[in-house]
Amino acid sequence: MTEPAPSYSRKRVLYELYYGFRPNKPTYTPDEYPNLAGRTAIVTGANTGIGLHVAKILYEKNCDVIIVVRTAAKGEKAREEILAATPDSKGSVIIADGCDFLDLNTVKPTADKVKTALGDKPLNVIIHNAGLMARTNTGISKQGVEAMFQVNAMGPQLLQHFLNPLFLKKDSDLKRIVWVSSASHLLAFREYGINWENPGFEGVDAGQRPAAAALYGQSKAANIMQAKAWSTKNKTIVDEIECVSVSCYPGNLNTDLARDWNPLLRKIGGYLFWDVKYGAYTELYGALSPALTTKNQGAYVVPFGEVHDPREDIEAALTNGTDLKLWDLIEEKISKYF
Repeated sequence: MTEPAPSYSRKRVLYELYYGFRPNKPTYTPDEYPNLAGRTAIVTGANTGIGLHVAKILYEKNCDVIIVVRTAAKGEKAREEILAATPDSKGSVIIADGCDFLDLNTVKPTADKVKTALGDKPLNVIIHNAGLMARTNTGISKQGVEAMFQVNAMGPQLLQHFLNPLFLKKDSDLKRIVWVSSASHLLAFREYGINWENPGFEGVDAGQRPAAAALYGQSKAANIMQAKAWSTKNKTIVDEIECVSVSCYPGNLNTDLARDWNPLLRKIGGYLFWDVKYGAYTELYGALSPALTTKNQGAYVVPFGEVHDPREDIEAALTNGTDLKLWDLIEEKISKYF
C-alpha cells in the first residue's frame, strides 16, 4: 500500500447493497446500441449467464464475437444458441476454448486461439466476464492459490497481457475494456479490500481462511482497481486510441454464479434477483455507451447503466497509487506464465 486506507461509511455500504436490489431503470438498452458490423468483441465466460446474454446481444448487432470458454462442448452449445437467436445477423461467433483460470497454464494457448480467430481485424471490445463465486472458502487452484482470487483477478490480468498487443492499436474508433466486479467488493477486507500480505492465501489451510464472502469481495475489489491500473500502465497508447477501461457491477441476478447455493437460497434469489438480461445491459453500458469517455477511466458502473463511487477506501486506491501496487503484485505472480 502507498498510505493507510481511509475509513469508509457503513451507512453508504448498506445503501449500495440495498441499491442492488432496487436499482434505477436501464439507461442504455439494445434499441440504442450502434450497428456493430465490422467490430470484434471478446467475452469470457460466454457459455452461460450474463456472458451468454452479452454475446447474444452483440451478435444481434452484427458484431463478430469471440467467446472464451473452458471446453469446446460448452462453447459449441453456446454458439448454436447465439446463432439461433438472430439467424439474420451479419456477425460471427468463434469459439476460443480451453481457458480455465483455475490453471494459468491454459491461458496462453487460449490467447493464441484468439489471435488466430481475430486475424487482421481490429479488436474493439474486451469484456472480462468470467468469474467464480464459491459457496465455501476451500477452493484452491492448480497453482495453490485461493480459487476466487486466481479466477477473478489473476486470470483476467494474465489474459489481458496476451490481448494487449492485439488491442492496443490505433485501428478503430471503438476501444473498451470491461472488468466485471460486484457489490461484494463492499464486504472485502479493511485495507483497500485486499489481504496484502497474502491475497491468494497460499499455504493457508481452509480452516484458517476468512469466510467465502470476504474472499469473493477481495477478488471483486481487485477488479475495480485493475480497470484503472490497466489504463494508467498503458496511458500513452490508451490516450492515443481513446480507449476506456471501466469496472462494472452487473446487478443481483439469477445466474449460474449461484449454482453452488442450496435450493432454498436459490428459491429466495428467484424472488429477489433480476433477470440476467439486465446484467447484460450493465456490462454493455460499459462496453458501448457514448456517455463514457477517457475522462471516465476506472469508472465503476452499477445496475443498470450508471456510475457510482466504490467503497471509499477503494475509491481512494484509484488515485493514490494503491491500484498500481495491486497490479504489480498480481503481475509478479503471473509473469512466469507469460
